[in-house]
Amino acid sequence: MSSAEESLVNPKRLKGMKRKKVLYIPMDSHSNILQKKLKRKAAKEINLGYGQIFILKDKFVLYQSVGASAAVLSLEGLIVSGAEEIIMLGFCGSLNREYPMRSAVSISRTLSEEGTSRHYFPHKRYFKPSLSLKKNIEKILHSHHLPYLEGSLVSTDAPYRETKTWLEQKQRKGIDLVDMETSAVFSLAEFRNVKASALMIVSDEIYGKKWKHMFSDPGLDEKIKKYYLPFI
Repeated sequence: MSSAEESLVNPKRLKGMKRKKVLYIPMDSHSNILQKKLKRKAAKEINLGYGQIFILKDKFVLYQSVGASAAVLSLEGLIVSGAEEIIMLGFCGSLNREYPMRSAVSISRTLSEEGTSRHYFPHKRYFKPSLSLKKNIEKILHSHHLPYLEGSLVSTDAPYRETKTWLEQKQRKGIDLVDMETSAVFSLAEFRNVKASALMIVSDEIYGKKWKHMFSDPGLDEKIKKYYLPFI
């Protein structure tokens, strides 16, 4: 199948709700910090069953569509509804001790190990963000005096198959982080000719002997408030 071939199935447009910007938040903290803020600001909420859409004055917010297929399924509909840029605010695991927990990371490139991207680009595995949108994200961070790192990321459909061998392979390729969505978001954006970029907060580590995470740590909540609320 050619990726350029027209699909027989097409996403539905959100009528009367055109927005050029999308904020995509795959997950929230245990305190639901971002959801609480969105509920206060949103003019309307749409429950998709595999995620929610909050309609804000100047943007769509796609919330908790976890995994590559759910992300792309949702974002396709927002793109046909007018979206031209996607900023992703996510959480990731660290494969590299230079990216400790609570680090904020602007993503510079992704490796696709999820099953969605190949339906858009059958022979491509690496995808990059929009440089201009990436710079816009970093400009916002600078304006709030928030430090950040830059790093590369692999997206996988199988987080429970992150084995020692898998980890060593990714480290040899210079991959720093892991999540479940970003490479698919970047591939979709490239295919649909829209902009996409991603900012991540490191929520867990797997580069040591044991998996460590801080999903319920108050320190993660504080990081979310500082780094992600300015985008909402």
